[in-house]
Amino acid sequence: MRAGMQGKIVLLYSLLILFAMQLSGVYLVRSLENYYLRNYAAGQLAQGELLGNFIRRYLLEEEQQDEFISSLIAEFSAGMPGTETMVLDRYGRLLGGPDQRSISFLGGRVIQDDILLALAGNRVEDIRVDPDTGVRHYFLALPVKSMSSAVVGVVYMKGSLEHIYLMLREIKLILITGWGVVLAIAIIIGFLLTRTITIPIREVTSRAAAMAGGDFSQRIEVRSGDEIGELGQMFNFLTDRLSDTLKEISSEKNKIEAILNYMSDGVVAFNREGRAIHLNPAARAILEFTGSRAELGLPAEVLFEKIFLPEEISELFQEGDPRTKEINVGKAQEKIFQVHFAPFKENGTLQGILVVFHDVTKERAFSLMQQEFVANVSHELRTPLTTIKNYIETLLNGAQEDSAIRVRFLQVVEKETERMVKLVKDLLVLSQIDYQETEWVKEEADMAFLIYEILDQVDLECQAKDIVLHALLPSDRLPVLLDKDKIRQVMLNLLDNALKFTPSGGEIEVSACKNDGSVCVSVRDTGIGIPSEDIERVFERFYRVDKTRSRQLGGTGLGLAIAKQIVEAHGGTIFLNSKLDEGTEVTFCLPLHDRSGQ
Repeated sequence: MRAGMQGKIVLLYSLLILFAMQLSGVYLVRSLENYYLRNYAAGQLAQGELLGNFIRRYLLEEEQQDEFISSLIAEFSAGMPGTETMVLDRYGRLLGGPDQRSISFLGGRVIQDDILLALAGNRVEDIRVDPDTGVRHYFLALPVKSMSSAVVGVVYMKGSLEHIYLMLREIKLILITGWGVVLAIAIIIGFLLTRTITIPIREVTSRAAAMAGGDFSQRIEVRSGDEIGELGQMFNFLTDRLSDTLKEISSEKNKIEAILNYMSDGVVAFNREGRAIHLNPAARAILEFTGSRAELGLPAEVLFEKIFLPEEISELFQEGDPRTKEINVGKAQEKIFQVHFAPFKENGTLQGILVVFHDVTKERAFSLMQQEFVANVSHELRTPLTTIKNYIETLLNGAQEDSAIRVRFLQVVEKETERMVKLVKDLLVLSQIDYQETEWVKEEADMAFLIYEILDQVDLECQAKDIVLHALLPSDRLPVLLDKDKIRQVMLNLLDNALKFTPSGGEIEVSACKNDGSVCVSVRDTGIGIPSEDIERVFERFYRVDKTRSRQLGGTGLGLAIAKQIVEAHGGTIFLNSKLDEGTEVTFCLPLHDRSGQ
């Protein structure tokens, strides 16, 4: 820019000025040359005519006085320095003149064309260059005519034009010197003028380079209202718009980065060559990819070698069609992913493929649980309904006549009906909790006092089964923010299980204490216990350790599941410890309600 644009402008500017000066100079010199030549020719013609008129009468005489004419010509030429004058008679003989070498003769008569033309009555003017000296000369052959227009002689003049061309050379030298001075001044002015253009352009270039480096605070100070000023204004406008646009792009990029980084789905992007260009953290975890961003670029065959066949990947990149596939991942194939392949194209040409891994493990597990739930509900309802149907059919077939049988059958029907009612109630409770339709009426309550109330409800049943009920409760309050009815249901479910599976002569112990910001309540029994392999599943719906005995005792398999949902809805936790043939302890903890912390 510094040596280029400014130099080009000044050079072009100087060439234009030089061309204009050359053109005007040539025109001036040519005009002066023509002017001086016309004036010189006019002067020579006037002198020649004057001489012709003066010697006409001598040329008409029969006996011409050559010596007189020669002296007359000499006197006449003395007044015209640089001019040679000769006079010839009508026969072409030289009568007088200083130099006869400029005329061609044959037999004493002239044979030169211009003189012959003059003898024929024509005036001849010509400019010739002396081949020996290179000097230009003006030649004039002027016929001298009598009163009757008859040619009586010729005045022949040869004048040097060297003084004219010497003057023209001096004028040219003056012009060239003037051109040089003007051109030098023009170049200086040109450099000064072009600086008003190139300096702002260099400033724009410099600030544009700074913008390319990421500095968008660049501004141009507008000093004029011309095109350069408009350029500065447009640069400032462009800077503002570009800054705003890049901020928007950066914001959108950050949003996309945040979405990709924190989304649970794995996302992998491949370029058209099938090499990885982006993996979000979820995809790295799924594919067990530990490389840094700089180590990206692995081909899809290497990245997916554990989950896809090479021919599948090759087919995917060749066809470039969207598709979905479900795969199992993990050492034990325990994870289920739905993989979506989405090609992205530009003008119909495949530019790459986006692969999204969506974890459907929980969905599939939930779907399986739903199927099991429907099967369990159907099974739980089918058994009492079948029993009721069979007993009613028996009664209708005549057994009702026997009052003892009728009473016993109706008692069985009542028992099975109560069991179904309890099952439906438990299902409704779970459904309301699942769909967040449960109304929670939470209030501060003393957990110890609530436990005493509940123990009073089951005390008679414990005595009837010869089971000893112990309560280990602290003397100070155990404040908890809870829904009394829901926590009462949890306690009754736990105590109901303890009573069902604890034989006569056994013990049930209920304890409560503060523990690390929580109130923990435990229900421990000395019952039959639970096998270790079943402990993890006891909180599942319809799960029974001893299915036959549980059903005989009227259990629905939903008690612990309901207890777990209620406790977790209070922000608490519940867990179970058990040893086979030794007993079971179920503990749930609820957040301690500290008024000072509110």
